[in-house]
Amino acid sequence: MPALPTLDLGLPGWCLRAWAATDAPSLAAHADNPRVWRNMADTFPQPYTLEIAQHWVARGHIDFGGDNWAIACEGTAVGGCGVHRGAGGERCNVEIGYWLGEPYWGHGVVSQVVRVLTARAFALPGVTRVFAPVHADNPASMRVLQKNGFRREGLLRRSAIKGGQVIDRVLWARIDDDAAPDGDTRPAAKRVEDRT
Repeated sequence: MPALPTLDLGLPGWCLRAWAATDAPSLAAHADNPRVWRNMADTFPQPYTLEIAQHWVARGHIDFGGDNWAIACEGTAVGGCGVHRGAGGERCNVEIGYWLGEPYWGHGVVSQVVRVLTARAFALPGVTRVFAPVHADNPASMRVLQKNGFRREGLLRRSAIKGGQVIDRVLWARIDDDAAPDGDTRPAAKRVEDRT
């Protein structure tokens, strides 16, 4: 498997980079937070122990599928994100996901993460749609997606289990001919191509 590239977030000191063995303590410290856990898929562990973090940085991020980066601030992993391409007839779709340690919330970091992941996804050959299902009680994540040109496609009623409860999720997506937040209406692949 080729190494993931480091992706600049356009914020001083911030990037997306490959996970490293030395990330385990910081990962455990930031992920072991009920406020982070409540917005994640039910498979996201709680408590998030050092042993779980060690597994994730060693092998878990590969076994999970897709491409998964550490969100790093000044070299320290303080969150995670990834892209997962659909298979077969759904290979034109890419799902994105992200989380950030609570001390870094509210500073525009996740908005930049979504921007970079979306550009990365649309740069893949044949991708026409990038999507993110969000727990219905997570308006902050929905605002981030909307700021990045995603549109609410619908309510996925009783579509997931979280903490033993059946919950609703909201599906947000952006297709390759949606306008970018800066008003650029060219297809996403062309916008990405012109930036490189």
